[in-house]
Amino acid sequence: MRYRVQAAERPDGLYAVWGDTVFAAQRSTEDGTLLLIAPPGEAAPEGFDRDWNGRPARVVLNGEVGATFSLQSYGRFDDEHFQIAPNTGGELTLRWAGEDAARAAELGLTDFSTTASPSRLTALWQTRHDFVESPEARPEIGTGDQSALLRAIGRTLLRVLPPGWQRVGAQFRQVGDYSELEVRSVGDEGNGPVSVSIAAPPELGSLFARLRAAMHQPETGTWFQGTFTLDSESHFDFDFDAEQEPTWRLAPNEGGKPSPRAYATELAIFPRDTKHVPAWLSAKAGLPLDIVFRHAKVVDAHNEGERPVVNRPPVPPEMMRGVLDYLFRSPVALTRPGPQPDIFTPNGPPDVPNAFHTDGVWIWPAAVPHYLRKYGVPPEPELIEHIRAAGFRPPLVGELVRATAEAEIVGKPRPPQTAADLPDENVRTRVERDGEPSRDIRAVEVLDVLYQRLAEHGVAPTSYRIGANAVPEPGLWTLRRTESGWEVSRPPTDEPVAFAKLEEAARFFLGTLLLYPARAAVGANEESDNPADWPILPLRGEPPLNFFRRKRIVVLPSGTTVQRFGNETGNLVHAESARFIETSLAADRERERRLYRVVRPLRVVTGITAPWNGTPGGAVAYVLPRPIAQHLEAGALSRVQ
Repeated sequence: MRYRVQAAERPDGLYAVWGDTVFAAQRSTEDGTLLLIAPPGEAAPEGFDRDWNGRPARVVLNGEVGATFSLQSYGRFDDEHFQIAPNTGGELTLRWAGEDAARAAELGLTDFSTTASPSRLTALWQTRHDFVESPEARPEIGTGDQSALLRAIGRTLLRVLPPGWQRVGAQFRQVGDYSELEVRSVGDEGNGPVSVSIAAPPELGSLFARLRAAMHQPETGTWFQGTFTLDSESHFDFDFDAEQEPTWRLAPNEGGKPSPRAYATELAIFPRDTKHVPAWLSAKAGLPLDIVFRHAKVVDAHNEGERPVVNRPPVPPEMMRGVLDYLFRSPVALTRPGPQPDIFTPNGPPDVPNAFHTDGVWIWPAAVPHYLRKYGVPPEPELIEHIRAAGFRPPLVGELVRATAEAEIVGKPRPPQTAADLPDENVRTRVERDGEPSRDIRAVEVLDVLYQRLAEHGVAPTSYRIGANAVPEPGLWTLRRTESGWEVSRPPTDEPVAFAKLEEAARFFLGTLLLYPARAAVGANEESDNPADWPILPLRGEPPLNFFRRKRIVVLPSGTTVQRFGNETGNLVHAESARFIETSLAADRERERRLYRVVRPLRVVTGITAPWNGTPGGAVAYVLPRPIAQHLEAGALSRVQ
């Protein structure tokens, strides 16, 4: 499958909705008016009495047009996202959507920008920002002919499809006043299948926005991502998702930073029941947690100067310890200075803790467990049953839940959620958690993962070079940007190996450095010999850590045979092929040579023995986590007869 974009005509700019028609617009900064421009090739609508570059136009007041929106084209080039400048013809000027100056330099960008021919782009999409002067200017939610809107979407797509198309899909992603629209057709242009990204006409996004409004339901809201598909036989389908956050190319942002405004606007435009607000939308919109706490009473009734009234069944003796433990160990939501008076012995010294606990469901004063322990005053039966159902184990209560409970106690507004309260979706975290990224990984994310892997494996930064400006140096492996892609080389012995994609080059680069460990240590200072820096240490009687060079942590696979010079109380072994003179051990240990086979994989510290006392060193050594005798007993090692 080939990929290309149809980017000759990109409808970037400002638009206004006048009636049900979308017009290109220009805003006057002097008199507060808008110039509406009719679409090319169309007859002059009524009242369009001016001319703008051969097209009918009309001047209206800003207040007469309630809704305007802007469109901006973006493209994917060399696995990165770029804003496309509004020039026409020839090469495209691309502005990187990232903000990291160091990464921009590594990607070969100048002032965050580059140029490329349209043929080198692999995807094209639009971002749209809506500007609405008044709520009345928005489409009325829950109304509109959905079938008519779907047919209009299909007719609009037919106007822009390339020859030979067989199927087309248009995906609209929206939250609040921010949306993305991506159109891609699949067909055969005579030289094999091809996928073409198409610049969508400005009215297409407006039709999708009206469809969202028409499909709104009072309880569940409306969808966030919808995909319209149409084939050459005029069969169409529409799938939508009203639960998950859209799979953004570029999520809503302001100045390159995540913006909560679009998410809050979504709930203002399309309200839904709290129970139907997805967690991601609730957090990014800054809503407080939707928790209904239950409040435990200390006693059933109490009037000042009178004895408290408690009419509850006692806590069963076998449950007393578990209930007390739960009530005392649950997190404190609020504490105040000084103890409170004892309502059962008001004339005695104050000794009742002035605090409140919560488990995320119940809130109870610290007086509840205090009186239970001191006088046997039972908590409410419902709280006892809740504790029993939890197995008498207090749950983990997050900081935001505790802060929400505190606000409930003191009567203040609940704190808002933030995006930080959601699971980390950073690509490095996803790779660690899921094994592979869930979408096409961007070039800057590849670099992030590559640097992390190199650091994790102890590859010295002095042993390699990365980036467009990286000048190949003799003996150093270099990953650098070229005019046609990326290349990996090591002069003067290894010729450049070219790759079209950075991810492919990064895999080769990482594997090359890790395949031969000596490559990863070029130019590096000797690693730390501080025992606190290593999780595995030589036992008494074994050479210390500074006895080994190029130390690193590896896994000895099952089936590996190692040899030991000495008894089985130590934890140092060597590769089976090592000669004793290379181990740099004391001469009396040569007489005790044993062979062992690894039964289960073992994580060990490995290194190369240093010269000592006239011996050359150079043996591959392994420091095991425990004494050999313990590994034999546990079945991780077996003796080789």
